[in-house]
Amino acid sequence: MASAEYGPIAGTVVGLLGEPLIGWIGIVGVVFYIGSYLALQLGLLKGEGYTYPILNLIGSGSVLISLSTHFNPFSAFVETSWVTISCIGILRHWFVTTYVRLSEEEGQVAAILLPGLKKDRAKRLLALGRFIDAPPELRLASEDAPIRDLSVVVRGHCRIERRGQVVALLRDGALVGELTYATGAPATATVVVAEPSRLFQIDCGALRGYLARNADVAAALETAITGDLRGKLAEATRRLSENVPETVG
Repeated sequence: MASAEYGPIAGTVVGLLGEPLIGWIGIVGVVFYIGSYLALQLGLLKGEGYTYPILNLIGSGSVLISLSTHFNPFSAFVETSWVTISCIGILRHWFVTTYVRLSEEEGQVAAILLPGLKKDRAKRLLALGRFIDAPPELRLASEDAPIRDLSVVVRGHCRIERRGQVVALLRDGALVGELTYATGAPATATVVVAEPSRLFQIDCGALRGYLARNADVAAALETAITGDLRGKLAEATRRLSENVPETVG
């Protein structure tokens, strides 16, 4: 009876599960759909990782099964598409976590510049830049002149000068050019390498273009810059209160 009423494939599904159970499976699918999307919007669930695509896979697969009793080709196409997209998301995350690798230096820079960003996204941005061994007295920024590169001090020290006077030092993990890289405005101070240092640099023009096309990367970088500036301000305030030469970074 089921095969004659529903067709060979749908009839097999109905025969195995029964029409009432199939209805409940459809309800479960809708709950998974709505629940996962609501959790995403409330910040209880992140789009990255396995959880969200798995929940969508369960939801779309369940709704697709429920269509065996009341088949609709358009709904079936939508649900099949969601199943496929969810599988792609799961496979992509597996590939990234299994095969995408960052070198020790790349991982260090990614943690400074792009906190919380997935490795494949971080690696694409890092590919825009370069690591250099910077000799002493290399000038990274000149006061009142636009900077060419956003720099990260991976290892070493740089000094900040204003009107020819040393006003601060930058340590490992500090950023150079973070205040003006996005606007192209002149640098507020001169920054010079104080000792042999390892730097990571990204051309500001290329960086601005990339960030304009990748809002998630731009948000991660802004978070990093905010933290860097907060740390510099706290260190400067502490040293001023102690009435000792300022060291920030």
